[in-house]
Parts: sequence; structure tokens; C-alpha cells
Amino acid sequence: MNRITAALLLVLAFFPIDATHADELTQIVQQDLISLGYDPGAANGVVTTKTIIAVAQFQAQHNLEPSGEITPQLAGVIQATLAKQAGTAKASPSSPTAREADAVAIAQPDTTVRNIFGPDVGLGANQCRGACGGGCPKSCAIEVSFECMGSSQLRRVEAFTCGTHQGCREHDACLDNCLLNNPGSSECQPQCDATAMEIYGFESSTSWLLGRGPYDGEATFEYTRHGPTEMEPAYRCPEGSKRQCGDSGNCIAANGNRVDPVFDSYPAAGSGAMQIMALRTGPVCGGKGDRVCEQSANIQLSGADTCPGGRCTRFGMEFDYRNADPSAPLECATSTRGDEGDFIGDLIKLGGDAISTRSGGSDAQEGSGMGELLGMFGKVIASADSPEDIQISMTPLDENGNPIESQRVGSDPLDGPPPIPRTIDLPAVSGHLFVPMYQLASSSKPGVVKERRITCSHKGNPVLETIFVLQ
Repeated sequence: MNRITAALLLVLAFFPIDATHADELTQIVQQDLISLGYDPGAANGVVTTKTIIAVAQFQAQHNLEPSGEITPQLAGVIQATLAKQAGTAKASPSSPTAREADAVAIAQPDTTVRNIFGPDVGLGANQCRGACGGGCPKSCAIEVSFECMGSSQLRRVEAFTCGTHQGCREHDACLDNCLLNNPGSSECQPQCDATAMEIYGFESSTSWLLGRGPYDGEATFEYTRHGPTEMEPAYRCPEGSKRQCGDSGNCIAANGNRVDPVFDSYPAAGSGAMQIMALRTGPVCGGKGDRVCEQSANIQLSGADTCPGGRCTRFGMEFDYRNADPSAPLECATSTRGDEGDFIGDLIKLGGDAISTRSGGSDAQEGSGMGELLGMFGKVIASADSPEDIQISMTPLDENGNPIESQRVGSDPLDGPPPIPRTIDLPAVSGHLFVPMYQLASSSKPGVVKERRITCSHKGNPVLETIFVLQ
């Protein structure tokens, strides 16, 4: 995890996205700690030094890292401990318990399910329901394959094979049904955590929370789209290769080698939406580096080029397009997978986007120091195209309010375009477009393979998506 990501984690830990829910959760924890004999101060939802000390004491006495931080998971542990003393677990009468919940599809052992999503938890689609761990944990094995569809297209299938257990399945069923009945509730997570701990024990429940065993089998979760309301993309074989159907569903070049399929279209998109044709992605060449040399999803990070911020590797995409509205730009976003910091970073990025969206048109935060700081960080995070491109620095001011540049700390300001363009001007209704991109050598780690998924839309309608494998 880089220095900026770590700093942002600290900021977001102390300035939660939803202050109302955080206060409610803090008050519940304070009340429960008092019932257990600790002294967290007043049970008013305000975190004080006493609260942090009491939380750390509880964590230390229960073999948890004494961070002093209040989380829904910790609240569940505290409630389970309190329930053991009282002889019964806490549960809301209006929320189904783990054993009663059955309205949401939860994968069973030794089965394969496709495009099953849980309720939106505020940071994107909730996947891998029934796997042990949050969402699709890192312990899952990931495999990407392609299926033939129609006369010439391919469907991309991303499969997660994850460990599962009855306790994990009951927990996710409890959580999903509670959130369906009480959207946005901060009580669902600790209630379902407490129930699982009461039934299956603290040790197993904590291990499951981390995406570990014990398991009673495996389940495979297949996804052909990234959210319940997103359109399914169709792929095609690159020019000069042939589609091979059957078990592999791959593209075969003239020399017999397999080549990567490329994005073709969104079949469900309306006829009036912007469309692209002949997409090519890969390393760039030419005197000005203004064209794609060869179609390839794999980018070798040689660091042979010079970019804003230092040595880099340039790549990009080019395509023909039609039905565009030149008054509106093509808008692109990206997510990164392949390193532990990327998972956390993507959560931060999504959180920042949520902060920016929630505070953008509201005056409720006006005059609030915390609200202004939260809004500022939200805008900074949302302005970056991916977690590793976030640029934050702090500069003290002199007595006249002028920045003292010699005392600046943090990131060096990026002088030039971002690595992945966030907006792209469309010069005409139709035409040809080249989109340059780059990866800084300083953002790369030897031996670490990263995937950067890029999605672009026009006037709110999806236009294209592609994945680069950086290594």
C-alpha cells in the first residue's frame, strides 16, 4: 500500500462516509461496553478518548488487535459477548435471523451460480453471496473464459471459486434480507455478525470474516456483468483471427496461437446511443505515439518512455465511432486489481466518489468543519481516475495566507494529463479516435501483475470497456 493510500485510510477511518450511521453505531457500542463493565464515557455516539481506550481494552482482552477503532464487525463481536452473558443473542424483530432468511439467492456447496448479486451496500454491487468473507474475498480462485454467443460474438465470464460454509451462507442470507427490508441500515451487519457468532462460535466466525476456513465445500460464482443493472458486453475476435467455440471459446490467430478477444458492443444498447467499431488496444508506436502498434491486452511495463511524473510505459486504445453528441465528452473510469493496496484503494476511490456525489448538491454540510473537510477529500479522490493516481499534498500558510512551498509535504503535483483520461472530447458525430494512456514506473512493483479495467460512457450510456494486464 502506498503512502497516500495509507494516509487516506486514516482520514476515512476518522471521517466516515455516513456520519449518521457512524454515530448510531458508536452509541450502540458505547451502550454495550457499559453493559459489559467498561467505561467508554457517555453513550452519546461521540468518540472520545475514553471510548477509544475502552474499545482497545475489549479488543486486547478478546485477542483482537487493540486499534480502538469502532467497526460493524467489532460491534457484532461485542454484541455476541453481551449475548453470551445474557443467555440470548440480540436480534431485531423486524429483521429476519440467519436461519429464517431465504428471500435472497445464496450459493450452495458444489454449485455454480451466475450473475447473483446482493443488495447495494453503497460501494458497488455485492457479489459472491454465500462465500466466506466480504464480497468475493481474495481467497477465491479467479478464472476468466469466453463463451460463443450469436454468429460472431463472445461472452466474457469471470468465475470466482470460493470456500463456503453453512455459517457463511446463513450470515449472508441474514444480511441481504435485512438490507432489503431496511435499506441503508447500520444495524444489519452487527446483528447478523452476532447471530453467526452465537451459533457457530467466535473463532470460526472471525476466520470467516477474513475469508478463511473452515469450509464445508466450494461454490463458483460466475459474472458476465459487473452489477445487477449494468449491460452485458459482447466481445469479438481481433482482425486476422478466428473464433473457436466449445469449451475454450477463444480466438485463434493464423499461426495457431490464441489471442485475446476484444470488446465489440453492448447488444442491449439503444440504436441511437454512441457506438464504437474496430476497437484496438495495446502498446503505442509511431513518431508521436499516436496509434496502437498491435492488438494486445498485455502491457509490458518497461519504463522506456518519459511521461509527466517520470519514467513510464505508454499504451492506449483507438476506435471508430458514430452517433456521438460532440457537445458531451466521452467519460471514462477505471479500477485496478492485483495488489492488496488496490482492493483497499478501490474502496477508498468508491467512497470518495460517494462523498463527492452526496455533498455536491447539498447545503447541509455548509459551515461544518468536518463536512467541509469531508467534501474536500471527496472531491480530491473523485478527481483521480484510479486509487494509485490520487494526488494529495499539504502546504502551510504564512501569516498573510500565502502557501509556503518549501514546506509542502505529500505528492508532487502532476504536471500533465492523468494516466487514464477521465474525459475525452469528441470532435464530431462520427470519426476515428485515439486515446493515449500511460503507467508510471514508480507506481509499479516488480513481479506484481495488475489488471486495469476501463469503462467509458457517453451521456450516461455505456460505450466500451476493456482490460489491460500490466506486468
